[in-house]
Amino acid sequence: MNPNKALWEKGDFTRIAASMRASGEALVKTLGITKGLKVLDLGCGDGTTALPEARLGAEVLGVDIASNPVAAGGRRAIEESLTNCKFQEGDASNLHDLKDRSFDLVVSIFGAMFAPKPFDAAKEMARVTRPGGRIVMGNWIPNDLTLVAQILKISSAYSPPPPEGFVSPMTWGLRRT
Repeated sequence: MNPNKALWEKGDFTRIAASMRASGEALVKTLGITKGLKVLDLGCGDGTTALPEARLGAEVLGVDIASNPVAAGGRRAIEESLTNCKFQEGDASNLHDLKDRSFDLVVSIFGAMFAPKPFDAAKEMARVTRPGGRIVMGNWIPNDLTLVAQILKISSAYSPPPPEGFVSPMTWGLRRT
């Protein structure tokens, strides 16, 4: 099993995600979403940005590596009767089942940054985005001084080690060998 998938399926991220709903909605309002826009929400979790995108009329596909948030997002979409929002499992580094140039907008807010191969994830996002489309990402970066980055850094010193092969999201943008 992919070590990142194993890590994300260990806990219940939906409990943390609930605290991010308002910020997800606020961000989506700035993206110029229009009815019928085809959106890929990559590393979607349980729909923090995917559901608000769908509420604005976009045709949304939420993709996440972990089965538990995909299931939770699907339930949330059904509860809201959002037939224009689907969720499926997938790896940001290998979106083999998605067609080239099929999305107007690719959004990944603290999602694809967890992919074990960031350059592969970036290539895949570019591949599935139509010419003239947009890619919007939110990432922590190396030596980030934000509160969340510092909390992660401190908590990692007191947490059990991640599964073998796990790549820290704090190294996004650093070339790996």
